[in-house]
Amino acid sequence: MTALAGGLPRSSVSARELDPIRALCHDLRQPLAAILLLSGSGEGDVTRKMQVILDQAQWLSQLVDTVLCDAAQDEVVEVDVAAVAELAVVRALPTAGCDITVDVLGDTTAWARPVALARAVGCVLDNAIRAAGADGHVAVRVHQERGRVHLTITDDGPGLGKIASRTSLGLTTTRAMVAACNGSFRLRSGSRTGAVADICLHRVGRPIAATEPVAS
Repeated sequence: MTALAGGLPRSSVSARELDPIRALCHDLRQPLAAILLLSGSGEGDVTRKMQVILDQAQWLSQLVDTVLCDAAQDEVVEVDVAAVAELAVVRALPTAGCDITVDVLGDTTAWARPVALARAVGCVLDNAIRAAGADGHVAVRVHQERGRVHLTITDDGPGLGKIASRTSLGLTTTRAMVAACNGSFRLRSGSRTGAVADICLHRVGRPIAATEPVAS
């Protein structure tokens, strides 16, 4: 990862619009659930389970450190968005009941804050998995288009407004984290059922002004 010279400006979506402690607690739920599930299961490869638990624990540590340091170390750098998406899926699999597929097209390197982007993807993926249900499907797609890198997460659940929300923090956190990467976030209904969430970021290699926002 290479730091962006001069950095991109911090987003107008700031801590004033997001309670960092409540948002952190929201993001801690999935990795904690995965650790509890894996540690309480007597089945499967013990070595593999311990590795997954270690990965989840390291992610917990990253989350806590970022909040305690007020994201000071989570600077805008070159990020392989596909790698972030794939890792988010790996973290979600232990507690996901549905099928999840990942499709990557072309160079997906973009400017982003690594932890902020991972938090955003985790929140969207968690919502999609919950909407899809045990027999559903979630599709994660990463591709570039017109100088942007798009990460889309599509579920085949009942659709927007038809799944009870556990809290209002997921989408709020997602918008704040994506905006911190100078990107944009859109959520729309699927063509038939379900929902489509789209995270759009500046592609590395495309010259941009420091104040140029991603169109929302």
